[in-house]
Amino acid sequence: MKHEVDGTGMILFSLEQCIKCQQTKDLLDNRSDIQILTLPHEFSEWTEEDIELAKQHEVFEELQRTAPILWKNGDKIVGYLRIRKWLQDQG
Repeated sequence: MKHEVDGTGMILFSLEQCIKCQQTKDLLDNRSDIQILTLPHEFSEWTEEDIELAKQHEVFEELQRTAPILWKNGDKIVGYLRIRKWLQDQG
């Protein structure tokens, strides 16, 4: 599957069949400034492109342990609660 990620701005890295990822995506429903990228839950199902994209944004290692991760211009916010707090702080 080809992902349309421009590499700038903000990207939510999420996994399929992940309750916290889905809850985070629900919070982003009206946010057009955050791209959402959903990867297979099983690492063995990731494509080379998935792996390269995760490595390029320096979230590869973390995604093997936890999700979601909000990548914003090189910074990372890891986990539903931290992402929700950041969104609330943004107003």
